[in-house]
Amino acid sequence: MSDLVLPSATLSAFTTFTTTPSHFALPLVITLTDTTLTLTPLHSFISPPTAPFQASLNTLEDVISPRIPLFIILRRGEILYAITYIPYLAKEDERKALLECRREVVKVLGREKFDAELICKEVGEVCDERSWIERDRSIGFGNEGREAHECDGGDGCEGLEGVGRKQESRDLGYKANKCRLCDRRMKNKIEPEALEALGKLDEVGMMVQITLHLPTSTLTHHLTTPSVPPTTVPSLLPPLIPTYTFYQHPSGLLYFIAHCPDSCSVQARMQHTMGIPALISLHAPGVGARVDEKIEIQDAADLVFEGKDKRVGRYRSVYARGGWVGTELQYQGMEEVK
Repeated sequence: MSDLVLPSATLSAFTTFTTTPSHFALPLVITLTDTTLTLTPLHSFISPPTAPFQASLNTLEDVISPRIPLFIILRRGEILYAITYIPYLAKEDERKALLECRREVVKVLGREKFDAELICKEVGEVCDERSWIERDRSIGFGNEGREAHECDGGDGCEGLEGVGRKQESRDLGYKANKCRLCDRRMKNKIEPEALEALGKLDEVGMMVQITLHLPTSTLTHHLTTPSVPPTTVPSLLPPLIPTYTFYQHPSGLLYFIAHCPDSCSVQARMQHTMGIPALISLHAPGVGARVDEKIEIQDAADLVFEGKDKRVGRYRSVYARGGWVGTELQYQGMEEVK
């Protein structure tokens, strides 16, 4: 086992983090030698208290890699987590060293300052809110109940009783997601203007339209139009280019309309289709836009919000049907196919 080294800069950064509520996450980078494991801080990530949790998690994606282990201190509301991130593709000696020292890191920083310790092995287990919701259900946060969990974390798991109490943190070990969150593998980049527009869908009749720039696979803002009546929406769907349209219906439902005209190239149609899951499951929820109903059409004339037209019904996706429970998407007939 390597000797743990926490430089003064690390201790100082941790003190600043714990005393500054706007600091959301503090990643610590590891340096491994033959005899020592040194943890040094990256900059703290700041998030406004009113920011959606997924939006805060998105800011970490630039530093969380599938190949580089990290020790991440993360604040979620009143709860402080110590996360040992050991991705599968990282060097085995670094994974092992960090796993062996993770309890010592918490001890040096002050176990009483943490509510929970956990191990993550994939980017989505840290950066996707659905993973956190699933863990909530498993460990009892939010009175969601408890389920069996597994731990491969060196010293073992201390159990779940008392999670969330400040007297002493609890080691939750590792719990894999039920689903692999494959939509993350199809996640396109998105322009800030498009994200900003998606965050303004709270008014009835608001319509936001996004297009995919094929050469760069980047989602771009096309238009934002307020006070659009349902009967006008079809006329605002471009006849020649694929678009993604978010529409706040007077019924209170947020509709997502994926429109790809027949005249589009095969490449455009494929990229348009592949961009749907991550847009409605990751980008939009990150700014508070949660889709209630999703419609895929090729002709604007086929748009029927009530879903009574069988031609439209067969295009409706299961992505939003039944909503997410943790990392699992619920849909009609789900139990029958398990």
